[in-house]
Amino acid sequence: MGADLKTDPKAASSSTSLDQTTINTPAVSKEEYNDSPSSSSGIETKDADARPRADSDISSTSDIKPDTEAPAPMFHKPPPRDFWLIMVALILCVFLASLDQIIVSTSIPAITKEYNALSQISWLFTAYLLTATSFQPLYGKFSDIFGRKATMLFANVMFLVGSAVCGWATTMNMLIVGRAVAGLGAGGLMAMVFIILSDMLDMRERGKYIGFVGAVFSFSSVIGPLLGGAFTDHVTWRWSFWINLPFGVISIAFIAIFLNLPMPKGSLQDKLKRIDVIGSITLLCTVILLLLPLSWGGTEYPWSDGRIIGMLVAGFVMVGVFIIIEWKIPREPIVPIHLFKIRNLWSTYGSLFFNGMAFFGMLSYLPVYFQVVKGESATVGGLETIPFVVGIVFTSIGSGIWIMKKGTYRFFPAIGNVLFAAGAALCILFEKDTPRVATIFILLVCGLGIGSTFQASTLAVQVAVKPKYMATVTASVQFIRSLGQVFGVAIVGTVFNNKVTESLEERFPNDSNILYVTKNYEFINKYLPAQQHMIFDSFIIGLHYSFYCSIAFCVAAFISSLFIQHLELKTNANTGGPAQKPEMAVEMV
Repeated sequence: MGADLKTDPKAASSSTSLDQTTINTPAVSKEEYNDSPSSSSGIETKDADARPRADSDISSTSDIKPDTEAPAPMFHKPPPRDFWLIMVALILCVFLASLDQIIVSTSIPAITKEYNALSQISWLFTAYLLTATSFQPLYGKFSDIFGRKATMLFANVMFLVGSAVCGWATTMNMLIVGRAVAGLGAGGLMAMVFIILSDMLDMRERGKYIGFVGAVFSFSSVIGPLLGGAFTDHVTWRWSFWINLPFGVISIAFIAIFLNLPMPKGSLQDKLKRIDVIGSITLLCTVILLLLPLSWGGTEYPWSDGRIIGMLVAGFVMVGVFIIIEWKIPREPIVPIHLFKIRNLWSTYGSLFFNGMAFFGMLSYLPVYFQVVKGESATVGGLETIPFVVGIVFTSIGSGIWIMKKGTYRFFPAIGNVLFAAGAALCILFEKDTPRVATIFILLVCGLGIGSTFQASTLAVQVAVKPKYMATVTASVQFIRSLGQVFGVAIVGTVFNNKVTESLEERFPNDSNILYVTKNYEFINKYLPAQQHMIFDSFIIGLHYSFYCSIAFCVAAFISSLFIQHLELKTNANTGGPAQKPEMAVEMV
């Protein structure tokens, strides 16, 4: 915030809408308007997209404070005890939300047996994915309007309500509804954790904690199937959802008591008027039209099915409609389109999208290698991926500490994608008899690559925009990564299935039942040892092609990351001068 400006509270409250702001001051520095295509000094300054401004869009007036005034902090770090209790709550939120995404996978046989609803089982994942991804970008803007604490508590409550419905579900339909409600909350938890961290910590310090949160996310993604299997085998599958309740209550209590960030001004009616209703509905429809065919293609319906093609076409058309709406209609858009002129945003989002494709494209098919090809149990197969997690934890936290001490971050996404591409290339060496020491080393390299990209990507977009857009771009980071994961799983899954099917039909031309092994892996045991070896070879071919996909995604992510610029990380120490506006997109009480 380079301008020596401060908003006059009386002037800010005297009107509810301004078309433009006249600034009779010396020249405003470039950093103040580094997200705007044009700015000037001593003349009228309009919003980048030429739309009327709401009160919350006004970031300067002619009221200039003396240079001798002590600067107000941009960031709002609580006292040490409160801060660490808030951190416990945020870590619990990330752990539970990412755990819930995958913990149900090992409970499917028990759930299917209890409800006799095999045809509906895919909806346990689809319902959660749809709501979690669709609502994720909305939470950033809603937190600007209603406040961080209120939005975070809402997400927590929705997540716990959905978990409770799932835990006590009496029918399959009730279980699916519970998963949808839980997903609505989980999407908000993942977005709000990073937004709240960014409000509490300056940009150098937050890198370390964002890295730690990323490590927790990765750990829970791996431990999820282990916990789900343990609950299903030794207690009941319902504990896969009940486990969220006690820890969720702790998180709600700590946030309600100890989180005290500045609150937005205005009555509830005024806040509701600020919601971009048209944009929100359009975004939800767009994401649903894209995610449903990506989830169903190749499983529920063939990719050539008219329903899949129709939804994909409609989804991409809606992307264009959403862009036009956000550009022309709302005064406070969910996604300000002019922000995508900023180099750090489009380059970072591109890198995140392809990186997410590579990450989940590989993570989704590693269990196939360990459990099907190597014949290990689900528990042992899960433990085999620990080196992957160790690598992620090491570089997530290590790169965060580097950023805090050195203030440099630009090279981490590029290095991370190179390492991940190298690890994916080494995965092509996987065979039936590959020694464990080799798999440990290879997965460690993959983890070191992925962990290097987490916190640097978030900082790269946050430092490139004015504080009022911080929540929007932070929520978009999680949204883009989630979209990449969905696209990655769909593309890699299609390649894997096609190659396995092609190889099996070539090796067993006279066996009409051979493709059953791709639907039920236990069917492999019905074949003779020599035939089983041929089946495993077919699976290995499919896995190798899935790793080729991950390499290609990493290359695309690397190329995109090369365009990321290094900008100075703002701290309370280096934003001297007159009092600064708090890092919130709203007028504060």
